[in-house]
Amino acid sequence: MGVTLEWSEEACIISGDNRALPGNVGKTAIELWCRSKSGHSVLLLVNGLNPYLEISDPRTNSNSGSSSLSLESVSEDWRVVGSPLPLGNKLYEGNEIPHWRVFVKDTTIVRKLRNDLSSQGWDVTSSDILLVHRLLMDCDLGPHISYSGEVLWVGERAPKEISRVQDADSASERIKELGGAGLYPVDLIVSCNVSDLKRVEPFPTPFVTFSYDLETSVKHNTILCAAAVIDRSGERTTHEFIGSEKEIMEGLTRLVRDEDPDFITGYNIDNFDLPRTLERSEENSNSFSEQSSMFGWGRVPLTNKEIGVKKIGRIFPKRQQNRVWRISGRIPLDAWWQARQTLSPQRESLRYVSNLLWPEQDDKQKLDVDASQMDMEWANRPEEVMEYCVRDTILPLDILEKLKSIPRKEALASVSSTTVETASAGTTSQWIDSLKISR
Repeated sequence: MGVTLEWSEEACIISGDNRALPGNVGKTAIELWCRSKSGHSVLLLVNGLNPYLEISDPRTNSNSGSSSLSLESVSEDWRVVGSPLPLGNKLYEGNEIPHWRVFVKDTTIVRKLRNDLSSQGWDVTSSDILLVHRLLMDCDLGPHISYSGEVLWVGERAPKEISRVQDADSASERIKELGGAGLYPVDLIVSCNVSDLKRVEPFPTPFVTFSYDLETSVKHNTILCAAAVIDRSGERTTHEFIGSEKEIMEGLTRLVRDEDPDFITGYNIDNFDLPRTLERSEENSNSFSEQSSMFGWGRVPLTNKEIGVKKIGRIFPKRQQNRVWRISGRIPLDAWWQARQTLSPQRESLRYVSNLLWPEQDDKQKLDVDASQMDMEWANRPEEVMEYCVRDTILPLDILEKLKSIPRKEALASVSSTTVETASAGTTSQWIDSLKISR
């Protein structure tokens, strides 16, 4: 790749994940999806922090320098990296007892190792914290950071002063060597060490938001048309989609991957638009590869591994057990749920909420189309239906702006020292854990 390019700046951490480095070397890279202070998106590949858990022998006390259980058998476990690291005495269930830190090859095997160690008689702690949360806790970081590192890939929207990397194939291989998945759909990809990350004073991040709406057939559940609006620091562009269902969904997916939003919004997308898009993409093809062209909204490369072979990969939005949607590298933020939480309206329809917020503004109201007769409306006046659809993508953005929903999430992330995703979709216990667990 020639001369190594270095870059440093401030950014806000949107979300994170982790991947094991290739070759079973017992090292893990942390992926941090960020939006820089100057407006471009960044994927940081962070090395230098590996997953671990801590163990103690319940039969020891503060005067015991060793354990009656076998530390040697722990270090000989194929899942463990090196020998357990003595930490000295730590408080556990009211007693000061010796603890050891056990480094693990991969986050995917932590749970099984924890269970096995417990069955051997060890007390196991610090084993259920996601590695990206561990990074923020151990390194005393919040969402707003400064970083410096090696530039691996540069997109069109990246700062002009960064020299462009010409060979995409070589860049992709270098990214994979460092634990990444390939060429992520972001503006800048940088490799750094945990020591290259520093907490900085909070700043208002220029997030990019994607709002969308589907109009569907009442008779057949098929998608008739769609609209989307990209809000980039207050500058909005509107996009309309008609044609076959496949063409509509492929158009939406290209827009998501090209414009690279941080937030995905709409009105009641959690319960309607996202599940309907998933349903129709599956209905249109049994192939994960073809489905990814219709609903591959994750901020990860379009590779076979990320698409999935036997089960769907990270490229697809997924609904969690708590019914919250997760999109790798992005944050679903339903304007319906934000209005419900903030306003507690008597009725929760978009028409009612819009009228509640802007009773005197006609341009902030829903248009007069009968959604219960959408097949007939689409057949008789498609232009009005499309205008109605576009309005229903603009209003959610206006609602989020009026309620200051995104700045509130960023502020909560800053106060609780979490990613913006955790502040948006996480639990109260995760916020408290971040504040209470010593760094």
